Amino acid sequence: MEDDIGLVERYIAGETDAIEELVMRYQKQIYAFIYRMTKDMEESKDLTQKTFLNAVKGIRDFRKTASFKTWLYQIAVNTSLNHIKRDKREEVEFEDSVASSQSGALTSILENEKREQVRKSLDTLPERQKLAVILRVYESLSCAETARAMGCSEGTVKAHYHSGVKKLKEVLKEKDYEFSS
Repeated sequence: MEDDIGLVERYIAGETDAIEELVMRYQKQIYAFIYRMTKDMEESKDLTQKTFLNAVKGIRDFRKTASFKTWLYQIAVNTSLNHIKRDKREEVEFEDSVASSQSGALTSILENEKREQVRKSLDTLPERQKLAVILRVYESLSCAETARAMGCSEGTVKAHYHSGVKKLKEVLKEKDYEFSS
């Protein structure tokens, strides 16, 4: 069995399978730890997922001189404590808050969450900007093809597209996601 540091190095080098192996290796332990803190199965699933998402986001900051397991537990502690603190504040403000959880491999979770966030963010754009972004990015149309589809000039398409992408970047940046144009 490959050691944790080797798996981290493989993931950083671009092998996404390596992170899935780390998730499988520690998922039950992290879940059990978080469950002990929250005493809620659904919240524990969600917080376990968030822990691994945070680990993936910060994996380049992992110092290989320390134990990966210890580093992962530190993330789980911080994620859980932040959640508990937030819950206490939200109890005063909101009576019902629903935590959702997703299942599946970490890669799938990351992609689904990112895709959903982009979709929600797209819905916030003005209609013409949304249309320009969808046609250019999702439908892979050229600027000229998009202009024809939208019934406007290429310059107008470029303006709508660039404004839309700029707004998406702002919205996604607020939510710790990256969007490349």
